[in-house]
Amino acid sequence: MRFRPPKFLLRLILFSLLLGTLPVLILGVLSYQKSSEIIQDKVAKGNMLNLEQTQQRVEQILKTADKSATQFIGSSLVNSALNMRLTPNQFETVNALLQGLLQLQSFDLGIQDILLVSLKSGWALDNSTEVLPLDGFEQSAMVKQYAANGKTSYWTHDETGEQVHLVKKLPLHASSPTGLIIVKFKSKEINKLLANDRELGEVMILDENNRILAHSDPVQVGKDMSGAAEFQPIHSGSEAVGTYNSTAKANDDIGVTFRRSPYNGWTYVSVSAVDLITKDSRVIEWYTYTACLLILAVTMILAWLGSRKMYSPISRLYRSLQAESKAAEPADTDELAFIGSQVDEMLHTKHRLTGIIEVQRRQVEELFLIKLYQGEVRSREIGEKLVNFAYQNTWDRICVMAVQIDSIEGTRYEEMDEDLLLFAINNIVGEIIPSTERLKPTVVRRTQVTLLGCLEESEEACKKRINDLAAEIRQKVGHYLKLEVSIGISRFYGAIEEAHMAYQDATEALKYTIRIGTGSIIYIEDAEPEGTILSLLPGRTVQELLDAVKLADTARADHLLESYLQDIFQEKVSHREYFVPLTAFLLDLVRMAHHAGEPIASLYNGEKTLIDQLYRLKTVKEIGQWFRETLLFPLIEQFEKKRKSQYMRISDQMVEMIHAEAETDLSLDLCASRLGYHPDYIRGVFRKETGINFSDYLSGFRLRRAKEMLVETDMKISEIAERLRYNNSQNFIRYFRKQEGITPGQYREKRISADSSALE
Repeated sequence: MRFRPPKFLLRLILFSLLLGTLPVLILGVLSYQKSSEIIQDKVAKGNMLNLEQTQQRVEQILKTADKSATQFIGSSLVNSALNMRLTPNQFETVNALLQGLLQLQSFDLGIQDILLVSLKSGWALDNSTEVLPLDGFEQSAMVKQYAANGKTSYWTHDETGEQVHLVKKLPLHASSPTGLIIVKFKSKEINKLLANDRELGEVMILDENNRILAHSDPVQVGKDMSGAAEFQPIHSGSEAVGTYNSTAKANDDIGVTFRRSPYNGWTYVSVSAVDLITKDSRVIEWYTYTACLLILAVTMILAWLGSRKMYSPISRLYRSLQAESKAAEPADTDELAFIGSQVDEMLHTKHRLTGIIEVQRRQVEELFLIKLYQGEVRSREIGEKLVNFAYQNTWDRICVMAVQIDSIEGTRYEEMDEDLLLFAINNIVGEIIPSTERLKPTVVRRTQVTLLGCLEESEEACKKRINDLAAEIRQKVGHYLKLEVSIGISRFYGAIEEAHMAYQDATEALKYTIRIGTGSIIYIEDAEPEGTILSLLPGRTVQELLDAVKLADTARADHLLESYLQDIFQEKVSHREYFVPLTAFLLDLVRMAHHAGEPIASLYNGEKTLIDQLYRLKTVKEIGQWFRETLLFPLIEQFEKKRKSQYMRISDQMVEMIHAEAETDLSLDLCASRLGYHPDYIRGVFRKETGINFSDYLSGFRLRRAKEMLVETDMKISEIAERLRYNNSQNFIRYFRKQEGITPGQYREKRISADSSALE
């Protein structure tokens, strides 16, 4: 077999060379540029620091002189002297002023002379002459110029540029000054403060009018720099501190650093040549280029050796695949392209096999679920399958939800679309219900079925969760597919092994759409609590009917029976279905008669059994009449007899207690305790049988006994009251008068008189 030249090896070597040399070259250029920028930045920061230190030194001297002058002119001596016409004869005042001026003149501060002028009194005094009149003073023009300036305290320079003057008007901050003090500094003294900064360039101080007040080169002092192009950014800008580069000075690149003083408006400027700044960076440039060349040479050697080393496994793989390949290799492909084509072919084969296996796995999974719902999977096999299909089995409760399409008629679909629609519903269910709460949704016998698991603590919480999911499924199907579906939900079971029973419940619940209606969520527990279609009829009516029979309430029993029959026969079901609840009601009546101790034969006359008689009836009227005559009315009659007998026995015993124990503390509770009944019960029985309350009967009997005692005995009224258990005689008398209209004493006299008249 003919082997092609190693194209990929050549590309790998070229790429390695490019990868090794390009970063080195870029690194060299960037490092040189960066080093130059760093050096320039360092120089700029050094110049800025130098300017700051220079400003601090200069302003420290100026502020000290300013403060000393302010203290001097603020003294009472100066203030009083300015307002008097001072002459040389006033030697004490003049001497004191001269002493003050001499104290201000400090060589450390660089003060050359101090001039005190009284504009009001017209005299001038410095520290080297006597008092002179202002008109004949040689510096009177300068004094008038300073006095006309609108500022009250400012710094300026003389016309020669050799001196810097501090001018302060007296009194301070006055709109109309009466005097001046002029402190004169030598410019060369300020220049000395700048001499140490020449190594980093020229350093100068500009006043507010851009004239040089001080310069590291004394020759430059006094020059006007307003027109200098290199200083235009300083003149036109408002920044207090800044650094910039300029080419305006003799076509050379210069770096300018400046600081503007808020104290007196002076600007401190440093000017440096960029070539001087970057002189050291050129050394870095040559070192960088030399290092890059060395690295480039080493990179080329390593690229050759490394590429051959890395290419060896590719070469072996390429030769192996080339030997196994049956297809012709294209002429323009390299080793990796050929290897890639072979790998793509293998991956395609793998994906095709994986797809086949996945389809088969889904089919096996669906078959397992169908068999699970049909109860054809053993318990041990269920656990194995759940593990194989990556299902969890940690649910506390499970149930099955079944979804069916109510009808395709009237929709945009046809009968042939039903399978596709069920598949779409299956997908919707899978998206709505989280995978952690279900097994895989599937379609079984034209019904979409899903087994749901619940981890909630209470069954109510599980029902709420399932109801929310069912409502969402119904809403989504209606929204996307424009279909109406019904959903059946089974009872809860404790294990997945009972899935077949849950499936039967869910599918059975769907059958009740014939009565409940389409588009419903139907719980089997609600649809079939007793196991028959008519079991949803309220049991409360039956119980109330049985209670009415026990209480012998004929009218209520008749009304409830009529209502019960109407509830049953308003349902549209087959003929046999009606007799399911009727038979249950019949058995309830028979069971009640048996518990009451009544033989069934005594309640009716006939040869056939009760069930046979019931099933022979054909109309609702016949059924109602048969129940009344055969069971209800005979039972009511028997219960009424028992009630009367029991009531009579209880009331007779209570009457006997009253007659025998009326003179004791007899009460309703005591009677109930003796008879073994609740007080409320015997109260009602006594009233129903006698027509009067227990307390009223007891009071009436005691009243009759009192009448007998009043007539037949000589007992005092208080003794009779105490014997009949009245609280006191007054209560007894009031009660007697209320009932008889007269007092006990009047009653006794009346009866005695009537008896005497009868004897005569």
